[in-house]
Amino acid sequence: MSKIINIPFEAAEDRGTVLPLSIPDSCKLLEFVPEEPAPLADPAQALLDAVEHPVGGKKLSELVAGGKSVVLMIENQFRAAPTDLLLLPLVKKLQAAGCSIKIVIGSGKVGPLNDDEVRTKLGDKLYSLGLPVCSNDVSQADNYAFKGVSTRGIPIWVHKWVDEADVKITLGTTQATLWGYGGSGMVIPGTANNETIEMNHIMSLSPTCVPGNNEAAMQLDKYEALHMCGITMGINVIVSNRFDIVAINAGEPEESHRASVAEYDKIYKFPVTEKADIVICGSTAPTDHLFFHTSWAVVNVDPVTKDDGTILFASPCPGYGALEGFALMDLLKAYMPPSAEHNEAALKDFYSHKNELWAGCIWYKVYEVMVRKATEYITLDQNLDFAKDVGLCASGPANVQKVFDRLLEKYGPNATVAFVPFGRYTVLN
Repeated sequence: MSKIINIPFEAAEDRGTVLPLSIPDSCKLLEFVPEEPAPLADPAQALLDAVEHPVGGKKLSELVAGGKSVVLMIENQFRAAPTDLLLLPLVKKLQAAGCSIKIVIGSGKVGPLNDDEVRTKLGDKLYSLGLPVCSNDVSQADNYAFKGVSTRGIPIWVHKWVDEADVKITLGTTQATLWGYGGSGMVIPGTANNETIEMNHIMSLSPTCVPGNNEAAMQLDKYEALHMCGITMGINVIVSNRFDIVAINAGEPEESHRASVAEYDKIYKFPVTEKADIVICGSTAPTDHLFFHTSWAVVNVDPVTKDDGTILFASPCPGYGALEGFALMDLLKAYMPPSAEHNEAALKDFYSHKNELWAGCIWYKVYEVMVRKATEYITLDQNLDFAKDVGLCASGPANVQKVFDRLLEKYGPNATVAFVPFGRYTVLN
């Protein structure tokens, strides 16, 4: 006898796809499946209510009374908060108050969005208003204002549009990340310059910088940057694996984000009382098109994986634009196979600036798990040559059962198996 589990294998354009996998009854199965709330009935109205009932700080109507210059700081195209749905009613409220409005897309070091990407991010109605919009672009060094040095020794430069505005409002997605929780990074890395991003991201190498630790130095430095740059209000959105908005709050940036994290943890955080030989995790549509983003799940499930265990991660990774599904992961190649010696080499290359930390803060966190534990990957056939050339153990979706059965031969018929369907969303403590 066996039990069938359905591993999510989604991209934004291909929702609902799963890979069925048969788990023998002789295995002990641990399941970490969140009960996601129902979607908000009217997310736009929920946002308007949130900004007038803030978690700390003043109401939006008080902040903009008399007409102010306002900058809206939003996420790039790889984050889940649906700006096209939420931003228009906020803009209308600000215009009614007589505000002048600019929009800065917090693209960090990813690079500026092209016009089509901007239109998609904003939505046609908001785009057609013709508001001034720019993306963060670290190649333009003169675009930044210096705000001082944080208590952790990081010099802070922020985009001048942010610095010059009377009222500065962020709109971000609260979600587990490799550095604690997302949504608080609208200054660092969203609208900061190259130097600030690289120096802050040194802290990503800390073993305390992990999903679910909101007190890691890197996270606290992000909070401090919000204060140093005078961010007025944060709007925090939780988006489910169905792409539904399930919670919105607003208020003083750090206080409201911490409240949003607490709400997120109620849904997606699980205690770990037993570790597994084999950990199976999937990838859902909001976690995006690129292995560079979806692979964070490997780090999320590390706490439930035995020291000699194997993580089996399934993610289609169809690619984005000109980027292949495993783009940037070739940065791993020089340090493969994973080993303590190669790990030291990777760290030295960060400090010599051979590799940049804006990307290293992602691939290195995954690599560090690979040094300690075995990993296998299920992805679209189109990615297999690239993944294998990097040195990853990758197979196509048709072979998921064969890969699992091979792992079961290694660990035995009584193996403990953990199923974490929403790998990147889940916090295991």
